[in-house]
Amino acid sequence: RMGPSVSWLLGVLLALRVSPTRTGVENSNGSRVTQQITVSGVSSGGFFAVQFHVAYSSIIRGAGIIAGGPFYCAQGNVDIALTSCMRTPGLISVDELVAITHSTYLTTRTIDDPKNLSMDTKVWLFTGTEDTVVNPGVVHKLQSYYGNFGVDEIKLVDTVPAEHSWVTDSSGNSCSFKGEPYINNCGYNAANELLTYLHSTSGKGNLSSTSVHTSLNNFTGTNKSSKGGGKLVKINQKMFVPPGVIPAAIGLHDTAYAFLPDGCSFGGQNCDIHVAFHGCLQGIPKIGMQFVNNTGLNEVAAAYNIIVLYPQAMATLTNPKGCWDWWGYSGEDYSSQLGVQMKTVKAMLDS
Repeated sequence: RMGPSVSWLLGVLLALRVSPTRTGVENSNGSRVTQQITVSGVSSGGFFAVQFHVAYSSIIRGAGIIAGGPFYCAQGNVDIALTSCMRTPGLISVDELVAITHSTYLTTRTIDDPKNLSMDTKVWLFTGTEDTVVNPGVVHKLQSYYGNFGVDEIKLVDTVPAEHSWVTDSSGNSCSFKGEPYINNCGYNAANELLTYLHSTSGKGNLSSTSVHTSLNNFTGTNKSSKGGGKLVKINQKMFVPPGVIPAAIGLHDTAYAFLPDGCSFGGQNCDIHVAFHGCLQGIPKIGMQFVNNTGLNEVAAAYNIIVLYPQAMATLTNPKGCWDWWGYSGEDYSSQLGVQMKTVKAMLDS
């Protein structure tokens, strides 16, 4: 499975002498150290990040969701995805989805125990007041969904006049623009807000990382050093797809990327991990490296020594916009630990 070269995360974790867990890790000398794994996503990536959080709640510490909805919102039906879960949130029954979550765990054990969600979990939510793709009410339903599981630390940002997009304070189209690359400059740094909320960053900032964006903006190679910041690492994503599965057949690109801060390159520095899921029409084949480079995540990650993994979905006949699967195009198990996309991302974290 590993091929001729060591996987990105295995190399990092060997250097750090830790293995990822939700509640902490054990150092090589037996002492406990604190390490957090969190997820984020926008639009389809937001729905998928919720899926990943719920399915693997034993290891995921928190989630930052932009324009996403509750777990299993679409219930395997693209029509429900396009109506209730995007335009008509009044049709979403949070009670039903909470019940489905509980019953899925109790009857199939294909997701982790949802009780994990009440244990020291943080959730950061964002919806633009001008979002015409995913109705703000969908995110409010997500807030209610998490609340039903006893998540006490939920922050909802719903006052920024943003169209459907990942919101920044430096890059992208105007705040009210609807269209590619779905990154809008609204004078609000979502990356900083969500990462510093989800991770214990107080007192950890080690540099002013404003130069990281410039140095990585035109990145195209296997890895690119950033003076005082970090480097991007190109990942052979197809190595992590379940055996016998063709990545393109399940809507996955052959390549993913990770941002590795300089402070995470060698032993002695315990680094958190964040997984960022792009939205529809935001994968590499459509907008190149813009989501990887221009969301602001790398700058914040460099400042606080957070490794960022950028898995990549791609378009198929049944998924023409290159969305992450939150309605079932890759198989009926899409939302559980049996889902092929879910397994692929988890395999990267396990390597």
